[in-house]
Amino acid sequence: MDLDFDKYKAQQLCDNLDCPYHGKTGANNIRPHSRLHPQVDCNACKHIGVITQGTFFYSLKAPVSLILAVLKFLSEGMGLRAVCRSNSVTPDAVSAWGQKAAQHVCAVTGYLERERHLTQCQIDAFWSYL
Repeated sequence: MDLDFDKYKAQQLCDNLDCPYHGKTGANNIRPHSRLHPQVDCNACKHIGVITQGTFFYSLKAPVSLILAVLKFLSEGMGLRAVCRSNSVTPDAVSAWGQKAAQHVCAVTGYLERERHLTQCQIDAFWSYL
């Protein structure tokens, strides 16, 4: 998985209800447990969590860069079959990623604007396609 570990770490919080850091974000609350399997430890209670928990990328096996590239191609109007052929992915995988993205619509829209520099027209085309 090709995540910006430090960027995600700063947004993580401990989900252990008994922890004093529960619900509090910040890079000081969380430390890496395993970069191979993007896991983090809470500094207070030692609870182990997955760094992508609560995000669009949680439980996805494909590289983040591939998923984002596929979704960007779709948002630019490229056809499903062409996207699948050029990225060696199945239509079922693309459909699953699209459905998962739809569950995180506000966060994904903000990301597409900020990080991928898509116009509002491209984002609207992306969501209407899905």
